[in-house]
Amino acid sequence: MSFKFLALGLALTASLSALAVNHGHFFHKQSLLMQSNSPEGAYLKLRADGTMRSEEVGFYNQKLDHKNPNSPIFKQRFFVDSKYASGPEAPVFLIICGEWNCGGTGSSSFVESMAKNMKGHLVSLEHRYYGESLPTSNLTAQNLQHLSLEAALMDIATFQQDLMKTRGWTGKWIVAGGSYAGTLAAFYRLKFPTLAAGALASSAPVLMKNRFIEYDAHIASVINQTSCGDKVREAVKLIEDKLETPEGTQEVKSLFRATDVVNNKDFLYVVADMLAAAVQYGRDKVFCQALTSNPDLVQGYAKGGLTVLTSMGSTPFEISLAVAERVNVTENDNMRQWMWQSCRQFGWFQVANGTGAGTSRSSQIDLAYHQEVCARLYKQPMTANESLNRTYYNQLFSPVMNNIIFTNGSNDPWLTLSVTERTTQRNPGFDLFMIQGAAHCDDLRLSMNNPAMMSAQAQITKVVTEWLK
Repeated sequence: MSFKFLALGLALTASLSALAVNHGHFFHKQSLLMQSNSPEGAYLKLRADGTMRSEEVGFYNQKLDHKNPNSPIFKQRFFVDSKYASGPEAPVFLIICGEWNCGGTGSSSFVESMAKNMKGHLVSLEHRYYGESLPTSNLTAQNLQHLSLEAALMDIATFQQDLMKTRGWTGKWIVAGGSYAGTLAAFYRLKFPTLAAGALASSAPVLMKNRFIEYDAHIASVINQTSCGDKVREAVKLIEDKLETPEGTQEVKSLFRATDVVNNKDFLYVVADMLAAAVQYGRDKVFCQALTSNPDLVQGYAKGGLTVLTSMGSTPFEISLAVAERVNVTENDNMRQWMWQSCRQFGWFQVANGTGAGTSRSSQIDLAYHQEVCARLYKQPMTANESLNRTYYNQLFSPVMNNIIFTNGSNDPWLTLSVTERTTQRNPGFDLFMIQGAAHCDDLRLSMNNPAMMSAQAQITKVVTEWLK
C-alpha cells in the first residue's frame, strides 16, 4: 500500500452502542451505552471531534459469493442516521467506506451538511474484508478470493435494495466516497444507475494502471517547486549506498526507526512513502524544512519523514509491506487486503519515474519489485490487468452516462487517474472540480479557510440539489 488511501481512515470513530433487534437481513449489536426506544434502534456514538451523535450501528447478512445462491453469509457493518430526514420519501446519502475501519455516517462533514440541508437520511456501509466486516480473520490467498471490485459493488446494491424494502424508503439515493471509495461511488452510478441518482467521487482513481509513474512524477514536481527536490534525490542515493553493507543497513534503519522492516526494498518504499504522505496531505513544506535545515541529508530526511508519520499517528513499520505478510488480521488491519486488491485487479503501483529530476524515489521501486511482492505475499503471480478499463473506465464516457461529480485537489498525486479537465476523453454529463491548494479528499470535509474549497462545495451542493428535484 502506501499513503494513497488513508484519507477517510483518519476520521475513524469508535462505536459505543447498538441495539439487539432482528430486522429482515439486519442484525443489530447489543447496546453498550444507551438503548433507545426508537423502532430503528438509535445509539450514542463518540465522534472524532469528541462530541456525541445519535447513530444506528448494525450488521447486514451479506452473501460472500453473490454468484452462488447457496453462498455462506458474513456480517457487514452498516450505519444509519435519520435525524435530519423529513420522512420515508427523503433522499438518502450513502457514504461508501473503502479499505479502512469504517467511521460511519460522521466520516464526511460535507456530505452530512448536504443531508442536513436537504433533509435526508445518512447511511454508511463498511467494505467487505475491512474493519468489523471480516468474513474470516485468517486471510490466506484462498480466503481472499471473494475480495473484489465486483463483489463490493454488489454488496452496496444488495444492501441498498433491502434497506429500501424493509424501511419503506422511497427517496433518491446519492452515493459518495473518497479515494478508492470514490472509485466505488463512480462505478456504482455506472453499473446501477437506477439505484443511484448521482455520485460524488472525491479524489477517485478510476483508470486502472500497473506502472503508475505519474504518482512519483507529481511528488517530484511538488518538491522541485519547494526547492528541496535535489536534496531529496541526494538523500535517497545516500540511503541506497548505506544499504550496501550490513553495518550501513543497521545504521540507516535505526535512524528511521525501521529496524523491523527486514526487506531492504520494503524499507526503500517506506522512505518513499514518508515523502509521499507529506505531499499528498499537504505537509511537504514541513518535510522539506526538516530535510534542508540538517547538514546530514539522511538525518534530515528521517526527521522530516518521522515528523509527518507521527502527526498522522503512524510508524515506519505500519506503512511497510511487511505488515501485509501477517495472515491473521484484526479490524484495524488493512494492508494485506489492499495489496490483494492491487495485485489482483487495480495495479496502481507507485513505481519510480526514471532516475532524473522527474523522480523522488529509488529506482529500485519498479514494477518488478511489486511483482515480487505479490508473489511473496500470496504465493501467486500478479494478475492486475488494465483490460478492466474496458468494463469500467471506458464505459464512464458513454453518451448515456451522467450525474457524477469528480473532485480533485491540485496537490493530490492521484488526480492523474481520476477524471479532470485534462482527461483525454470527455463526458458533458459530469461535473469536474479541480480545487486549488487542496490535498487528497479534502473536499469531503467542510472547510472555512480555503475560498476555493468553499466555492467548490457550494457548487457541488447546487448540483446535487438539482439531481434530487
